[in-house]
Amino acid sequence: MRLFNLQYQDARKKLGQYGLATHAHTIANRDLSGGQRARVALAELSCRAPDVLILDEPTNNLDIESIDALADAIRDFTGGVVIVSHDERLIRDTDCQLWVVEDKNINEIDGDFDDYRRELLEALGENIAHAAAASAQPSS
Repeated sequence: MRLFNLQYQDARKKLGQYGLATHAHTIANRDLSGGQRARVALAELSCRAPDVLILDEPTNNLDIESIDALADAIRDFTGGVVIVSHDERLIRDTDCQLWVVEDKNINEIDGDFDDYRRELLEALGENIAHAAAASAQPSS
C-alpha cells in the first residue's frame, strides 16, 4: 500500500489477482511461505508496470499452486517476458516461444514443447546409436 499509494481494498484485490489467499494479506512478508512471498513479489512487479520481465528459474522453491499462479500472471502480462527455465510445467502453461541455448548458440525451436522433446530424443537416439556402433567395433 505504501509503495504504490494503494487503497486498502485495491491492495487486497491486487494480491488476490496473484493467488494470495485472503487470510495471508495481512501477514508480514517474512512470515509467508516461499510460494506466498513469490505471489506478493509478482503483485509488486505488476504494480511497477515494467515493459519486460526477465525471470531466471522462477519456479525454484515454488509449489504447484504457485507455479500455476506464476503461469497465469505471465499469460496476463502485457509486456515482454524472457524466462530461463527447465520447468516443463511452466513452459507448457505459458505457451511460450522456445529458444534453446547450447554450445554458445541460441536457436529458436520450430514448433512447441513436444516438437522440442521429439528433436531431443531423436538426437539422443542418434548419439546412442553412434556410441553403440563405436563400442562394437574391434579395437586395433
